Amino acid sequence: MKQLETFQQWHHTRLGRGIFLVLELVLVYVLGSRAIDTGSWWEYLGTTILVIAAIRNVILLIKGK
Repeated sequence: MKQLETFQQWHHTRLGRGIFLVLELVLVYVLGSRAIDTGSWWEYLGTTILVIAAIRNVILLIKGK
């Protein structure tokens, strides 16, 4: 349980949010490209969720919270 708390604390730092933002944007690109190729609605849904998460991380990164 201690590791999870440590990870949560790290994730809420500027560095943690920045790293997650980069990872989310990479996954958006990969999953979005695959969704366009295959036309799978599940992949479009996953891409949409990742875009929303990336936007949230950008907002929280700018606010500094």
